[in-house]
Amino acid sequence: MKTAIGVDVGGTNIKLCAVNEKGRVLKETSLPTQSGEGPEHLVARVAEVIGAWKDVRGPVGLGLAGDVDPDRGTLRFTPNLRGWAGFPFQKTLSRKLRRPVIVENDANCAVWGGYVVELKRKATNVVGVTLGTGVGGGLVVQGKLYHGATGSAGEIGHTKVADPGEKCNCGNEGCLEAYAGNYGIVRTARRLMSKDPDNGRVLQELCPNMDLLTPKHLTEAAERGDGVAHRVWQHTGRMLAIGLSNLVLVLNPDTLLILGGVSQAGRWLLDPIRDGLSKQPFRTPFAAATVRMAANPNAGCVGAGLLALEADR
Repeated sequence: MKTAIGVDVGGTNIKLCAVNEKGRVLKETSLPTQSGEGPEHLVARVAEVIGAWKDVRGPVGLGLAGDVDPDRGTLRFTPNLRGWAGFPFQKTLSRKLRRPVIVENDANCAVWGGYVVELKRKATNVVGVTLGTGVGGGLVVQGKLYHGATGSAGEIGHTKVADPGEKCNCGNEGCLEAYAGNYGIVRTARRLMSKDPDNGRVLQELCPNMDLLTPKHLTEAAERGDGVAHRVWQHTGRMLAIGLSNLVLVLNPDTLLILGGVSQAGRWLLDPIRDGLSKQPFRTPFAAATVRMAANPNAGCVGAGLLALEADR
């Protein structure tokens, strides 16, 4: 069975995995992104890891956060990896490894990984949303990854859900990412804590230094009955429901797939999303759309490897 290597470059961590054609992970590791060191430093570190996996052959898929030009293997724009736009990732990594390399948007990789592994390719039209440092998205239309005219399709995190709204890292205001990305969720929590510290006592116990607050703290606090944490997830879920409602009406998917680290909040996030979608009056498309949380934490690197295999056929 053919194998490939998938690399998922997030704003915080890089995940690498070797996969077979069914998406089974054969080996894996992770590294801190160290985005401030620049893209050449990242490519060198990734090449070093892959070079040490001498028993794994096949192509490499590299997933990057931002507006990817898949034909040139570069980033055109990236709000969370500043200074990386224009770097020739595909050419540089391929030269170092002496094997085929494809470059794809990281959310497209994750959604494709979820489509193949979680959904077993049984869904037909899928809207996928990745929740992590930022908010990404990917679209599977009639069983195929949809890129659009320029390869930019699926930038769900930068659709508008409020006007003027919170500041987004892309420079705009009111983007979904500004509410459902890590930094947006933490911003909401800090604001609520400053207004209502008495209802956030569990959260304060778990994270005395609010500068170190993460969505993981908020999930644990919600499980322990913290009022502020519960309100944060309610607000985040409502904003996601607005963004997803727009996509349901435009694309009429059969599945809404939520992936990424923030999705580990589980029911605290899923319940307000489902509640928001259930209140939409135009029931036909919403009744047809199933909301699912992906269980696979490695969907990004798995999907990157699977897309490399697709391109190598």
